[in-house]
Order: sequence, then structure tokens, then C-alpha cells
Amino acid sequence: MNMFIGKDRFKLMLVRPPGHIWPLINESDNWLLPLGLPSIAAYLRREIRGIDIQIVDCLPNQMGWKSLERTIAEYRPDVFGVGDLLIYMYEGMRAISLAKKINPNTITIAGGHVYSHIPEYSLKNFKDLDYIVRYEGEETTCELLKTLRDGGDVSLVKSIAYRDGDRVVCTKLRNLIADLDSLPMPAYDLMPIDKYAPYGRLYHRAITIQGSRGCPYSCNYCAWTALECGHQEDSSGKITMIPSFRQRSVGRMLEDIGLLYHNYGIRYLFWVEGTWNYDNQWVDELCSEIIKRNYKGLGWWAFVRADKILEQEKLGILPKMVKAGFKHALIGGERPTEDELNEVGKNKLDSEALIKCSHLLRRKYPQVVRFSTFLTGIRSETPQSLLRLSDYSIRAKLDFAPFHPLTPFPGTALYDEATKNNWIEENDLSKFDMFTPVMPSKHLTRQEISHWTLKIQQRFVYKQPFHYLQGFFSPVALRRRLRWYLTFSILKVIARDFFMAIKGKKKFEGFGAIEKMWKPKWYDS
Repeated sequence: MNMFIGKDRFKLMLVRPPGHIWPLINESDNWLLPLGLPSIAAYLRREIRGIDIQIVDCLPNQMGWKSLERTIAEYRPDVFGVGDLLIYMYEGMRAISLAKKINPNTITIAGGHVYSHIPEYSLKNFKDLDYIVRYEGEETTCELLKTLRDGGDVSLVKSIAYRDGDRVVCTKLRNLIADLDSLPMPAYDLMPIDKYAPYGRLYHRAITIQGSRGCPYSCNYCAWTALECGHQEDSSGKITMIPSFRQRSVGRMLEDIGLLYHNYGIRYLFWVEGTWNYDNQWVDELCSEIIKRNYKGLGWWAFVRADKILEQEKLGILPKMVKAGFKHALIGGERPTEDELNEVGKNKLDSEALIKCSHLLRRKYPQVVRFSTFLTGIRSETPQSLLRLSDYSIRAKLDFAPFHPLTPFPGTALYDEATKNNWIEENDLSKFDMFTPVMPSKHLTRQEISHWTLKIQQRFVYKQPFHYLQGFFSPVALRRRLRWYLTFSILKVIARDFFMAIKGKKKFEGFGAIEKMWKPKWYDS
């Protein structure tokens, strides 16, 4: 029975539950603000009468499972929602079960990437989950809550999934929100702003911010694109992603930045879109306006494309970007040859663009820290191709280069292909962490991919020792701090692993321990 029907006022609780941490990054840097929760909360607060909303982010608050249980019991929500990364799916469902245990009448909802793409698996395996909101959350969550409170027919609500007896029902998909300016500013007042990266080394006092949704490119492994782009469904129920790109206006973004800078003292922005520098005109206008406002000390991290950086240098936009606060570039290098880039869906990228981009930044804009990610374990992978990838990363003269096994996230073209061909050997979704290989290549086992990934990660340092050592004494404070911090973190992980091995708690893995997530001390408290 739905005890929610007809209520004049009702309580909604949105939760990010306790989770494990990446050992190479301290707790302060591990937990960035989950922007989806305050974005949905702001929309619901504007559109629904009589709603009270509480957001509980357990991670920056160091709130363990016992504390979360007390918080839920005290608030007694009518509706309880979760939504986070794939690797935290089981913890999200544990939180859902906890809410049901406290009050069986609580309506439970999950949203975000994983639930959107595998609704049948989610609803069949987690019996305490009532509804899934698929893809964009604002309009769908709002319509679902209004329908439930009015006692309406949920089958008419677009973009949800639910159980009807033993059957999982997926309703017709909703169109994307075309005008992102129509959405309210995220409800930052519901978040513990001061607790996000308060003593961070990678992102000090950083807050996530988003200027666009979707992506015009079609990389076959990208989970972010698979969530935010358009989708169409054929008569058989098969869903196909449609590359799409929507952007907030510069004026709208300046409102967010101004609020965060003046009201909350934020000095570092973490742009979460996959290709922040896609639109030259937008980037140019935004940076020009930020310079006019003279936001002293403002900096940001952004995911950027190398070819667009080169283009923006020619257009005179890159100097403005750096002056306005572009301090930390994460460039998708991925692979060293065009055939390999085509294999992962990056067929519009010149393989030499990363080299040219990194060398340009190093020579002309040394204040910009240069990170680039690389994929290992692609289908054609061999030891020779991995050594070629290693040499490519070294030639780029980057500040840091994480190597990640290719992961087939649900909803991506890679996942569909891997599922169809039975490539996936690890079905524990918590292992889809971009460190654990879950499928082999044609020529290498998962174990061999893991071994080679670690080997070329170490090779990145010892094959260019002078370049690496230079970073410890760089005149750029951010680069110097990052180099000392990352080195200290690696040594700390190895030392911890050594002492745990001595105590007989685990096998000594040495450098390999950086790939294993840690359970925080407060996790169960």
C-alpha cells in the first residue's frame, strides 16, 4: 500500500552512502561534491509543493553505516533516493535496504548511470528498490513523485523502471532537457560545502561545476556520454545512444561561479563534463568575463581535448583560459596510433595531438599542470603495443600519466560488444573500477593486462628520472606540491601493504597495492 498518497507535506532524503577510497588520494581529495543530488533537489524544491529535502553525503562527513541508520531513523523520509558511480552500486543498494528496514513504507528510488542502463538486473537483484529514474533526473523524478502522491498511473511516467509482479517495466524514454538554463542553480545550501577537499592536495577547496551535458563525440567506452546523451529505442526495446551536446549560457555559468566564489569562498572548480573546451566561442566568452570580474586566486581542473587546445592556441583563446584560471589539464591521450584510437571510438583525434598539446603547454604555459589518461587492455593489445603506449606517454613529457584497463561500462557500445561476444570474465560490478581488468584482449589474459599496466605505470617514472625529479623543485607551486604529494602517497601505500603482509593480513603487493581501494576507519561507525 502506498502511504504516500495525498500527503500535503512529505520528506525526501537523498543519500550518498559510505564508500571505499582510492589509496593514492587522501580522503579530502577523494570526495568531490556529487552534483546530481543538489541539482535534482533544487528542481524538486522549485516544482513540487510541500516537499522537505535532506541530502546526506556520508563521505565528507565521515558518516559510517551506524550513523547513517540513526540519521534515516530520525528523519523518517517518505521517499529515499540514491545514485552514484558503478563501483558503489552495492553500497547504494545497502542504503536502500537500510531505509526499508527502518520503514517498510518508504518509497525507494535509484538514479544515475548504472541503474539507467541495467534496470532489469537492478530490480531483479535488489528487492528493496522500488523505482529507477533513467538518465536525466530532474523532470523524471519530479513527475514520478507527483504521480505517486496523486495516486496516478506510474506507467505513464516517462524514463522510469519498476516491478509489476515478477515483470520489470521500462517506460517510454523522455526527451532530453533542451534548455539547461531553465534548470535552477544546484541547491548548494543543502550540501556540506566546507567539507569538500578542505585540505586537498589535488583539488584544494574544490567544488564540482558543470557547463554542458552530453558530448558530440562517440568514444565507445565513455560512461559519462552514455548517461547524458540522447537515446532512442527501437520496436524490440533495444536502446541506442545518440551523440548530443547541450550547453548552459555563459551568463548562467557566471551566476554559479559568482555564488560559489563570493558566498562559499570556493577558489577551485572541477569541471565535470567530458570535453570542457569543445565550444571555442563559449570558452572564449566565459574566460573573458571571468577576467573582467577579477576573481583572484580562482583556478580550475578540466577534462580537455588535445586537438581543441591546439586550435584554441591558434585562435588566441588559450592565453585567456590560462589567465582566467585554467591550471590543471586532464587530456585524454588514450592510445598512440590512429588504428588504436579508432578501436576505442576516438576516430576524430590525431594521435600526435597529445604530444603537440603537452609540449605547447610545457613550453608556453608552464603554470598549467598536465595530466593525461591512457587505456590498456584494448582488444588488440599485446606486450609490444603496451610498450609502444609507454613510450608514447613518456614522449609527451606529462606531469602525471594514469594507465587504466579498458572497462566495459553498462550502456556503452563497448559493453554491448563485450556482452555479445562473451568477453567479460568478471561480473562483480564493484570491480569495474578502472584498475581491475574485467576482460582479456585477444592476446593477453586479464592477469597479464594487470601486470603490464603496473609495469608501464612504473616505467613512466624510471625511464625519465630527470624530468620526474624536476617536478619536486618546480617554480610552479601546484606542480611541486603534487609531485611531493603523489610520491609520498605511493610510499605510504607500499609501507602499509608491507606491514599488513607482515601481520599476515594480506599478500604483499608492493606498488600494485595502489590499485586496491581502502575501507575508511569510520566506514562501519
